[in-house]
Amino acid sequence: MAEHRKRILHNFISLSLVQGLSIIFPLVTFPYLLRVLGVEQFGVFTMIQTLIMYFDLLVSFGFGLTATQHIARSLNDSEKTSRIINAVYVIKISLFIVSILLLLISCLFIPYMRENFHLVLIASMYLVGNILFPDWYFQGIQKMRNITVVAFVSKFIGLLLIVLLVKEEGDIAFAVLALSAGNFIAGMLGFFILVRTITIRFEMPARRFILSVFRESAYVFTSIILAPLYSSVNLFILRAFTNPLMVGYYAIAEKIYSAVVMLTNIANRTFYPHLSQLYASSAAAYRKNVKMIVLLFLAAFSVLSIALFFSAEYIVQLVSGKHAPEDIGYAVEILKIMSIGLLMSPFVSFFFQLLIIQGQKKAAITNIFSAVIINLVSGCIFTYFYSGKGMAINLCLIVFIIALLNFVSFRKKHSLATN
Repeated sequence: MAEHRKRILHNFISLSLVQGLSIIFPLVTFPYLLRVLGVEQFGVFTMIQTLIMYFDLLVSFGFGLTATQHIARSLNDSEKTSRIINAVYVIKISLFIVSILLLLISCLFIPYMRENFHLVLIASMYLVGNILFPDWYFQGIQKMRNITVVAFVSKFIGLLLIVLLVKEEGDIAFAVLALSAGNFIAGMLGFFILVRTITIRFEMPARRFILSVFRESAYVFTSIILAPLYSSVNLFILRAFTNPLMVGYYAIAEKIYSAVVMLTNIANRTFYPHLSQLYASSAAAYRKNVKMIVLLFLAAFSVLSIALFFSAEYIVQLVSGKHAPEDIGYAVEILKIMSIGLLMSPFVSFFFQLLIIQGQKKAAITNIFSAVIINLVSGCIFTYFYSGKGMAINLCLIVFIIALLNFVSFRKKHSLATN
């Protein structure tokens, strides 16, 4: 048990470092790119980056959960592990081909993309890195340190290339190349570590097995696609009922809230492979660990929630650069309301992952879809009557509803298993 705790702690630290790099890298590179490229070219760079990130989500296809779970449960079966790895790579290569075709078709019919066709081609190298990098495998074997090393190398190379190559406004292609090359090299390095870690026979798995892996991940992918809708659509609702200034206040608070919520992603990715193994080996140990993690989350995020509430003004001042209370007062009030929702935020993704572990993927999709529909209605009502504060209240409500729905689904399967 002590060994498990030690491994979980190491994995948490490793994933925290990865998340820290993901936050620091844009803070260092974006101001530099904005200053060198200029506002217009930086806008083009951001558009290309955002476009590729959507296709990156498609190529990833939820394997961070499903493939991780399969790997975690087949650690002592090298043949099955090899089949899973082969199936994941076959599916990811197929999705990459689909992504390239969609990008080419988009470039034919969308003038803005056609004008930047060369940038789209360069950016597609980023997707190749996604194909190669087996982060799902490292999570499954609980070797997050490999992810940390690869992430550091890729960010460092990306930063170095930006500084060396991007010197003037016309160097936007080099900026896209730097971003893509860093991820491509990360993929190559991760793949090299994979083949050195385990002996794999690269061969085509049975079609039936590939389809089963694809269908299972399709449910998770659908949930991942749906999940951002209940949050991203809120800015559009807010704009429809208020004004750009109110949207700005809300956006400041929401960015801070989202940054703190990232801690839940780190924690859940740390516990996920361990719980997957326990569910397959010992139901009693699985239930005991779930209860322990729930109590841990309650304690930790109660402290974070209180800390965010009382430090809201200082944090908003620090992030926005505004020091006059009248300039940031409303954003501070919104953030204080959001801090209440922070208490339940870890349970949204935690119980979602438990549903994946327990094979309740349809329930996970149903719960998120229900929350999206409720959010569209409640978001409009709360914003109409209470403006930006109303949308903050709505965010807390939706977080509570999703957490509750996922918990009820978890308990339903859990109760059936114990009867």
